[in-house]
Amino acid sequence: MTAALIGFAAVAAVVLHRLWLAQRLLWMARHPAPTFVFADLVGYTALTARRGDEAAARVAREFRRTMTALSREHGAWQVKSMGDGAMIWAPDAAQAVALAARAVREVGTRADLLPVRVGAHTGPAVMRGGDWYGNAVNVAARLADEAHPNEALISVTTRSAAGELEWALRKRFELVLRGIENPVVVWRLEACAERWKDRRGPRVLTSTGSQTTDDLGPW
Repeated sequence: MTAALIGFAAVAAVVLHRLWLAQRLLWMARHPAPTFVFADLVGYTALTARRGDEAAARVAREFRRTMTALSREHGAWQVKSMGDGAMIWAPDAAQAVALAARAVREVGTRADLLPVRVGAHTGPAVMRGGDWYGNAVNVAARLADEAHPNEALISVTTRSAAGELEWALRKRFELVLRGIENPVVVWRLEACAERWKDRRGPRVLTSTGSQTTDDLGPW
């Protein structure tokens, strides 16, 4: 009898979690203009060649764990990890900028990781199978490609959506991005980590019905 109850409870927990996940994905899909953040480790291929596959895998796992935690703290969702990179969906542009700043200042300067380059852009996109597609996604990814080590490039669209953040950004300029028809106006992000550390994300509905950001992240 006890074993049957435990089994029933386990099945019920799985069903509830799936229902909650479906609810959250539906909410994400309805967002009119989320912000996409791409973060890449710089020098990962060279690290793999120099220190071997096991060492590189450890760095990639720690990077994924760290970016997942940062995403949760800023009310964002890490859509996927690509080994030496991460794609993050954020409902709030200001929190996305704060996340990008912390990635540059806190993650990219760690001795056990590698420098990080980050790109962020806000705009509509289409979700299919839990992944995201569209021009906003492409622009964010291309901005990360163009960023220097431990630098974040924030599009003017994201900067406008985020509000008054001039003190955290500098040097507005245009970039011609591969595969993107028109030049993109961007800001180079420089932020003091201590000033951004306490900018936590909005409280969101979890599978238990409570209000917290701690349950955000990939499953």
